[in-house]
Amino acid sequence: MPWLESPAELARARAEQPFVAAAPSGRLFGVFTPAAPECRPAELCAVLLTRPRSHRNRMWIEGARRLAAQGFSAVRFDYHGCGDSGGDSAVLDPNRPYRDDVVAVIRHAREHFGARRFVVCGACFDARVALSAFAAEADAIAGLVFIAAPVMELDTAVRVHADTKDWAHLWRALFKPDNWRALGRPGRWRYMAAVVSRVTGRTVGGGSDELPLSPGFVEDFGALVRSRARALFLYGLEGAEYASFRVAERTLFATLPAEARARFELEIWPGSVHQFLEMPRQRETFARAVAWIEALHPCARATPRLPAEA
Repeated sequence: MPWLESPAELARARAEQPFVAAAPSGRLFGVFTPAAPECRPAELCAVLLTRPRSHRNRMWIEGARRLAAQGFSAVRFDYHGCGDSGGDSAVLDPNRPYRDDVVAVIRHAREHFGARRFVVCGACFDARVALSAFAAEADAIAGLVFIAAPVMELDTAVRVHADTKDWAHLWRALFKPDNWRALGRPGRWRYMAAVVSRVTGRTVGGGSDELPLSPGFVEDFGALVRSRARALFLYGLEGAEYASFRVAERTLFATLPAEARARFELEIWPGSVHQFLEMPRQRETFARAVAWIEALHPCARATPRLPAEA
């Protein structure tokens, strides 16, 4: 894979420092990218959450060095049970975020690298991990980027996404070969059963009940509201995750105090940015996340504009 870093970003690469942080579930291996000393300090450390810390396409490496070349420091690390870190691996559930891991890394960066203020950023599971940090470190976190994460228990999120379908959708789906091939996965059977059940319930019962948000999300969102942090929530209009997030818009966001609502930005892009285990617009959404973080620099003049198609 070609190196895309500029000379200034390559200088930040040469200054990177590996570290090991102690966490309850195992030792966490990570990389700290220090801010360029010749730049005006942003006085913010970006915690860029992904799995593993380098990811398959190096975006988070490039993002960390780009931010560092502008005066931010940055941290990337492997969760326990992932990459080089210790501990046991498990199936990841966004409603059981690895709070202990991200909090341990924030505290390690404070103790060993002098970081005092942080921005946490992630998509899907990683977004829920980022949000969970507010329960323990709200006073130290200045910003959150929260991309396409489910905000309900997974079975509930499937049911609420099913509520966006109708009999016409089911009829069209019958003639798509990809849907039949996908039925080889047990999860797809459960999803199809949920769609049929919810569509039938609306037809017979004349309506659909409001499904609950995850208690963990509600708790962590409350910690965010009580903080002084800014936040960007980014979803795709047609994504399953946005179908569940609309419940949060109607409930939690609708009752926010004016002060908190002014700190939170909601961006809903056309189409989808997350589909099951895939992120079809991953590089685009991460570029938006980095641009949003850059706008937190004291020297930033204005919030960057959205991509053209958004």
